[in-house]
Amino acid sequence: MRKPEFPSASPAGPRALPWWTRPSTLSLLFVLPMLLVVYWAGSSELGGLAVRTRNYLSTQHLVLCLGLVVFSAMGAALGEGLQQRTVLQSCDEHLVRAAVCLGVVVLAAYVFWYRSLILDPSVMLRILTGALKPERDEIGRVVGITSLVNCAAPFFSLAGYLVFVRKVRGGVLKALVVLLLLFTFFRAYIWSERLATAEALIPLVLALLLAMPRPTAEQPVRRLLYGLGPYAALPVVFLFFAVAEYFRSWTFYQDRMAFWEFALGRFVSYYYTALNNGAGMLATTEWPSWKFENVLNWLHAFPLGIGAWFAEAVGATTETGDLFLQRYGDPEFNSGSSFLGVTLDLGVGGAILYFALSAFCGGILYSRYRRGDTLALMLYPSVLVAIFESFRYCYWGTSRAFVWLLGAVVVLAALWAWGALGATRSSHDAARRFAS
Repeated sequence: MRKPEFPSASPAGPRALPWWTRPSTLSLLFVLPMLLVVYWAGSSELGGLAVRTRNYLSTQHLVLCLGLVVFSAMGAALGEGLQQRTVLQSCDEHLVRAAVCLGVVVLAAYVFWYRSLILDPSVMLRILTGALKPERDEIGRVVGITSLVNCAAPFFSLAGYLVFVRKVRGGVLKALVVLLLLFTFFRAYIWSERLATAEALIPLVLALLLAMPRPTAEQPVRRLLYGLGPYAALPVVFLFFAVAEYFRSWTFYQDRMAFWEFALGRFVSYYYTALNNGAGMLATTEWPSWKFENVLNWLHAFPLGIGAWFAEAVGATTETGDLFLQRYGDPEFNSGSSFLGVTLDLGVGGAILYFALSAFCGGILYSRYRRGDTLALMLYPSVLVAIFESFRYCYWGTSRAFVWLLGAVVVLAALWAWGALGATRSSHDAARRFAS
């Protein structure tokens, strides 16, 4: 069998990416200012703001959140600056093979999950027109099988790199991207699951940025968007949110206020209430709880009886978050902020360590992503998802993040089993040798 040829390191060094794809600067220049904006907006008399519980969020809680962001940025900066001597790489042929296999698994999981809708066009039409909104369990959800749809995230990460950076022309791969995007958008529509859209688009956009040259002075609009990044995307995100809320909740509020007032208030409510819920849990329970309901939530939900055993082992017979929501909270806004949720699990010292270490790993993945490391190509986009979602909950603790990680590890294991994975000297070292 012919030995696979791995991509050689380029003396040009790692590829350039904008500031907002770097975990350290994204935390300091976007997450930190937006925390301040959300805190201010939630404390104002903004029309449409839906904070239906007691306001627990104090200046002390805000300072704690800001401090954790700073420690996170420091950890990420250390990881980003760590020298990467070797990276894991594979030839395009085997990467395409792995991506197609993963995409077929995800497509099969979606078809199995939506089989009752696919086989009944009348029901599908009612859903598309907004006349019917079935629950997940109503259409045949099976834990452990339908959960495989969350492997779409590592698929999009790998497929985006192959299509945009490596310029692969495989028709099957591109067809899978289109089909899975359609399933993802339908999933986001039917259950207002905006996170699924982010898990698809962020890997694709990141890969596109990796392939693009830095905009020049002769491209002012592109250069402005490239520099503003998430700030430029905020109006688009808000518009997407507003459209979703129009179909989801507007009918209950249309006789009380103007639509855009309602949409803006709901938008702020999602983030402010998450912070307020986290503060409320700290104010009404003893902490640290050491129940790991936020940092290891996926383990609590693990099938085969493992989740139940773990919950019993840590004494989590009743989840703190559910108990708080039943007594004081609003079930419609039920997330609890990553910053305060992790503090509830681990205490202030444990939260500092958690955010610093997780961001340190994220910084390493960022550095390796720019150099084309195979594992980082699949995993680094999840770091950006986790940072953007840190306002609402601890993404790394969710089951969907665990499936993302599991999918990436399975792909890496398959490449190793095929003899298609090798460690090559990083572009940084190649540049030094080239210069000398």
